[in-house]
Amino acid sequence: MNILYVADMCSGRLCTLLIQRGARIDARDSLLSETPLHKAVRSNAIDNVAALLAFVSSRLNHHRAADVAGNTALHKAAALPGTDLAIWNMLLAADGAAAAAKTTNADGLTVIQVAQRTQNSVAKAVLRAFDAQISSY
Repeated sequence: MNILYVADMCSGRLCTLLIQRGARIDARDSLLSETPLHKAVRSNAIDNVAALLAFVSSRLNHHRAADVAGNTALHKAAALPGTDLAIWNMLLAADGAAAAAKTTNADGLTVIQVAQRTQNSVAKAVLRAFDAQISSY
């Protein structure tokens, strides 16, 4: 079974099982060069996002991978108004608010700018709150 399909359409348990059995979490689809994490975010699959982020390491930074348009998983979340708050929290915890402010896609847009362009008020509020939380330490 393909990890790209599982991340998009199946349960987090199956996603975890495939990863434990050697599935490549840095796999790319041939059309948009999306990773399993991009697909899980786009599908709003909370359990799959959690499973994929559980395997983030200094050796494999798949959570920072960009698709063909330069969009990271955070960019995808910002572009989709219905992204669950749990997914936002996991992505920001893995990547940090600095990445949301600095990482740009092929159009030169940061995650915050994508949220503004798509008028994603939830994303803007989450990013502001997370940035304030980080700044308070």
